[in-house]
Amino acid sequence: MKTQIKIEDCGTPFCTIHTPCETQGIKDIADKISRMDETGRNTVICGWDADYCIQVKQSDIFRIYSADKKVYMEALTGAGAASGDGTETLLVKMRLYEFEELAAKCGWTDFIRISNTDIVNFSKVTKLDMSLSGIIKVNFTNGKDAMVSRRYMNKIKDQLNMVRRKNNEKN
Repeated sequence: MKTQIKIEDCGTPFCTIHTPCETQGIKDIADKISRMDETGRNTVICGWDADYCIQVKQSDIFRIYSADKKVYMEALTGAGAASGDGTETLLVKMRLYEFEELAAKCGWTDFIRISNTDIVNFSKVTKLDMSLSGIIKVNFTNGKDAMVSRRYMNKIKDQLNMVRRKNNEKN
């Protein structure tokens, strides 16, 4: 297969496949590419809905949390991910610390632990509600929320300052 890389100012990198006809092999290649970020790393996490394994892009995850000795993922899936609605809760077959290690290894800096039971994707956060007495409530784009533990306040502040510094460096 012939490949070509074109350098141009396009914002986010994208891939176009030129082919005389759409085959299953071409669809598989397009699917693999769509699951990668610009570093070539896989950006998909598997979640389970009963007996079905559902692949979710890391950008569609709202939060990873533990409840009843199990770990769950709240994310946009399937048609809901394309349209922006349709949040599902899926079982994740890894521990929270394993997800943290995976996120660090893959460079997913938007994922921040906010309590012993919650890791949130800050790219899906609309606001931080500080109206409660000393407690911060994280509001997501899907209308749901999560509470920040006081123990993790400094880590969140550091992370938000790092994101702010990174954005200032780009400008």
